[in-house]
Amino acid sequence: MSTKKPQSYGLYDPTAGSDSCGVGFITRKDGEQTHEILQMAHSALCTVPHRGGMSAEGVGDGAGVNVDLSLQFFRKITGQPLEAGRFGVGNFFVPKDAELRANAERLVDETLSSFGLPVLMKRDMPLDSSVTRPAAAQFQLPILQWIFTAPQDVVDQNDFEKRIYRALLTIEARAFTESEFGGLYPLSLSSRTQVFKARLNSNEVIPYFKDLTDPDHQVRGLFFHTRFSTNTDPHTTMAQPFRLMAHNGELNTDRKNRIAESALALARGKTIVRPKGQSDSSRLDQSIHSRLMEDDLDLITAVVSMMPPAWEKRQRAVARSA
Repeated sequence: MSTKKPQSYGLYDPTAGSDSCGVGFITRKDGEQTHEILQMAHSALCTVPHRGGMSAEGVGDGAGVNVDLSLQFFRKITGQPLEAGRFGVGNFFVPKDAELRANAERLVDETLSSFGLPVLMKRDMPLDSSVTRPAAAQFQLPILQWIFTAPQDVVDQNDFEKRIYRALLTIEARAFTESEFGGLYPLSLSSRTQVFKARLNSNEVIPYFKDLTDPDHQVRGLFFHTRFSTNTDPHTTMAQPFRLMAHNGELNTDRKNRIAESALALARGKTIVRPKGQSDSSRLDQSIHSRLMEDDLDLITAVVSMMPPAWEKRQRAVARSA
């Protein structure tokens, strides 16, 4: 399926589209991980299918959740006494073609190894296709999960996250530009959170991912998204949430941020690699991730830096004090 943006024709301007995606956030104030959070998320997701788009056959434009890593669940499936902040999880869409999938697996395996991230387990994420419409099967992609540990020389979780981030950039640089890795797409790669998403309607998310219905899968918080596609086609990789955010609507500062990001990368002698058909929300997520990992900004500062102040109705410019 094409991921290209629709072209302008007649009176139609694809950049003028606006949507009404559904978003939500649930967390425990005490920080305790419980399965109840996922049950609450399912109840919430079942109330917002009208905020997401679907085809005439009932195939959702895309929906998913972003959750913190469940310590109890990953201890169970690995059989290891894992500690929070000392292990990471990577979820990847992989191609259905056997040869391309083998290439994709090799790239992730070799990259994690080259960054000193020992892999504990690699597995196919268990999915329940019976909860979706029959027509949805052709649009879904297999998801492969890597579980790895922090190397001994990693000082703390922030240091661990930065190493994971560098591994992610290395994978993306090849996956998004070399045809032999076509179809490989990272949903998430982190020691803090993981993303579950697919071409789903909102009420299908939790039951579709069998991990999320396991009583041992306990989390302290999550945010969810159900998509109403407008300025990009409904495609599996463009479903949300992304790694750090889920967004409802279009971003008026997208072009400004792209120009600023490109200029900054050029000044640093770096190259920004973006997936084909990337949405404005995906670009913002990528930019925020960069600000956190490369500029050591906190999340609030990083987000605010992406939002230039309003100026249109200001009568005069206010000089900054020296």
